[in-house]
Amino acid sequence: MTSKRQPTESPHAGPASEPGLSRVSDPLQLLRRNYHHHNNSSNNSHRSSSALARIDASDTLFPGPAGSLSEIVDSADSSFNTHLTTSSTECVTEPLLESAHDWIDQERARLVDRLYALLLDGPRIDMLSRLPYEIATYILYFVDMSGLAKVAVISKAWNQLANDNEVWKSAFLYQRHWRIRIPHRLDPVYPTLDWKQLCRDHKELDSRWRTAPYKTKLLGHQESVYCIQFDSTKIVTGSRDRTIKFWDLTSHQCTDTLTGHSQSVLCLQFNESIMVSGSSDNTIIVWDMETRKVISRLYGHTAGVLDVCFDDQYIISCSKDTHIKVWDVHTRVLVKTMAGHRGPVNAVQLHQGQVVSASGDGLVKLWDVATGLCVRDFIGHERGLACVQFDGTTIVSGSNDKTIRIWEAATGKCLRILTGHENLVRTLHFAQNRIVSGSYDYSVKVWDMTTGECTLNLDNGHASWVFDVQFSSSRIIR
Repeated sequence: MTSKRQPTESPHAGPASEPGLSRVSDPLQLLRRNYHHHNNSSNNSHRSSSALARIDASDTLFPGPAGSLSEIVDSADSSFNTHLTTSSTECVTEPLLESAHDWIDQERARLVDRLYALLLDGPRIDMLSRLPYEIATYILYFVDMSGLAKVAVISKAWNQLANDNEVWKSAFLYQRHWRIRIPHRLDPVYPTLDWKQLCRDHKELDSRWRTAPYKTKLLGHQESVYCIQFDSTKIVTGSRDRTIKFWDLTSHQCTDTLTGHSQSVLCLQFNESIMVSGSSDNTIIVWDMETRKVISRLYGHTAGVLDVCFDDQYIISCSKDTHIKVWDVHTRVLVKTMAGHRGPVNAVQLHQGQVVSASGDGLVKLWDVATGLCVRDFIGHERGLACVQFDGTTIVSGSNDKTIRIWEAATGKCLRILTGHENLVRTLHFAQNRIVSGSYDYSVKVWDMTTGECTLNLDNGHASWVFDVQFSSSRIIR
């Protein structure tokens, strides 16, 4: 077996476990307890009855508690074939568990390497089926998804082990970038999660993120589309043709067209109640999402409104006039103006009382909304910035220097520089350890935030500049 992994979290312990489950400090404690239970029970189950063959106690395969796994593995090859053809797991398992606390992860993985090499490349000794069920499944916690698929076809016994739900839960939790809400046992409806199916679904999504071409074009705007946002049922777009259009996400048909701005619609954001849009006409419009009517118009900027965002307290807008304005989301009254950039402020993001801005002056700034003061400058881009996103911890910015930078918000440190675009990085969005970026080089790229690798390059969907891009776990809209 060539695919192995070293789990950093046991399914029986740690923060990723299901709420309500009993926890132990070390899964080996559980294995030792279960092992003794199997051996001492007068009515052993079929799971432990496969370990009935005996060998002499002096012929133990593994050293005692003082032995390191390196010593065990080094001496194992010559003894496996002799012992396991007629052996019990009793003489093997107990010393294994006794010394396991001293093993480092690399040693455990090395043992798994040897076990599978002997099982699959040697004389086909079925040691796994002879082990107590809990210990056999624990070994499989070290095997990745492709390895589990291979294990499942070896025999009926191995298939049963490889389809254990806890084994697949371990495989899922090992994928750090996969996210799922684990239901609490006190939830009114407590579903049993099929971890194998969840692994399959997420693996398919990962594959599509690397290979999928564009699927559908939405046709209806008369000129360039500058901004988009979508949710589970609809897409909303703003255009140079001065309109805002609503599209059904399933049928891809335009369901509504809003007019109100006298020039290009450059930016928008919506929630269930309201939508806020900004325009080259220097104004901001607040719309009622139910009636699709104008609630109010906000005046104050002296040049085009380049970006807007809002939460349950504030509307934040930025403009070509170099200023950032803060408005009360309920009264729509101007609260304050934040000045400090020396060029157009092209993008803003609001998160829990902090605003991040990106400007044509080449700077990213972090602001405190309550005081209106700049907390920190992020210096590094060589040309003006076009886009930024902020989640409270991480800032990602895109620039006319053709790069994307990942910053640590708390310190201002640049963590990584992503290169690959051949022109201005006009738009970006990040979530779930991915960045999706759109550029004036006509391409959309998907990046791994941890490695900086470009995992997907969509360069066949546009014949012009890409102005905006948004994504969820299953789709990219650009």
